[in-house]
Amino acid sequence: SDAVCERAELDAIHLANEMQAEYWSVSAKTGENVKEFFSRVAALAFEQSMIKELEKTAGHVAQIGAGNLISM
Repeated sequence: SDAVCERAELDAIHLANEMQAEYWSVSAKTGENVKEFFSRVAALAFEQSMIKELEKTAGHVAQIGAGNLISM
């Protein structure tokens, strides 16, 4: 029912807030926010990967492929 779905969503939002996590409402049925969600997950994974790479290099500098150097 709509009430059950609404309650589940409120519980999920509350849990995400407690965990200091993002909450995303997505729908496999309609496709709503699915691309955006996976893009966000990929961006977060890339960010964490780069942070780890920067932390282990002297001077905290890293290069992405043949692109520009980035620093922390």
